[in-house]
Amino acid sequence: MISRYLSLSVFATSLLCASAQSPSPLPANYIHVSAPMAQRLVLAVKAKHPEIKKLGLHATPPNAAENAIIGSDIASKIGKKSSEPDMKKVIAAKPSAERIDKEGIYDLFLPVTDAQGRDIGQGFVVMEVPFANASNAEDALHIGEAIRNEVQQQIPNRTALYQ
Repeated sequence: MISRYLSLSVFATSLLCASAQSPSPLPANYIHVSAPMAQRLVLAVKAKHPEIKKLGLHATPPNAAENAIIGSDIASKIGKKSSEPDMKKVIAAKPSAERIDKEGIYDLFLPVTDAQGRDIGQGFVVMEVPFANASNAEDALHIGEAIRNEVQQQIPNRTALYQ
């Protein structure tokens, strides 16, 4: 009986080792991202702001060709490539608030830099402000800008986001 349990244990360990050595491929709309500081920052800021539903930080990681989510309060979204509409907003470089009636939120997009105003790789934050917390898009943007500024002030430079 002990031999059987030992065999099962060895088998399970070998499966774990094999999966650790050969990670499963990412979906086509994801890239590999490792930005521990960005993730810690997003989680800390989101925890302080119950007036928003979601918070995500996007940027183009060093040595990457595409912009993606580098920090999110929804861990499964880390590495998801930024959408084409969001990338068009990056070019415009202006904050925006889209009213989404079916979800009862304002969907915000705000460009973001580091604390000194330097580029972090086409960075921006996205967040959702429920209608209950903002009477209109302008109010939602004021909430978003304050939160974006809080995020920005804690980014010493682009490199730090990936440490």
